[in-house]
Amino acid sequence: MKQRFIAYRTINLLFLAVIIGVFVYSLLFSPGQHPIPSFFTDISGINSPSKGLSAAFSEMVIGNYADAQCHNPYVLQIFSFFVLQLLLRIFFLLLIRLKAKAIRSIIWVDIGVSLMLFLWCFAPFIRFTFSLLLSSF
Repeated sequence: MKQRFIAYRTINLLFLAVIIGVFVYSLLFSPGQHPIPSFFTDISGINSPSKGLSAAFSEMVIGNYADAQCHNPYVLQIFSFFVLQLLLRIFFLLLIRLKAKAIRSIIWVDIGVSLMLFLWCFAPFIRFTFSLLLSSF
């Protein structure tokens, strides 16, 4: 049980660090100043749902929703995922401290909620990926 607790806490802390890193990256680079271009669009000529997402995230972090939508129409879904995951990581870290005996149940609830949230928020990207796969056959 102790090993499971440590592993779960470590994974949660890593996810928390990555999510905070995404927000810090978005704050550091203003729209149009992002060092990472849309590599997929550059090599294929196909606009993917992720095009403009970094600039859109930067706009969302500073509260410019209308400008964010101009950069990427899916920014609200993706931004919601990261905000909700940030809150969930904190919630589950606190919950396992209070309910350490129920760690197995907490992990399964976390997996279920996070998976459903991912599928809902990233649905445009999942559909795009499957359409590319199907069109290649």
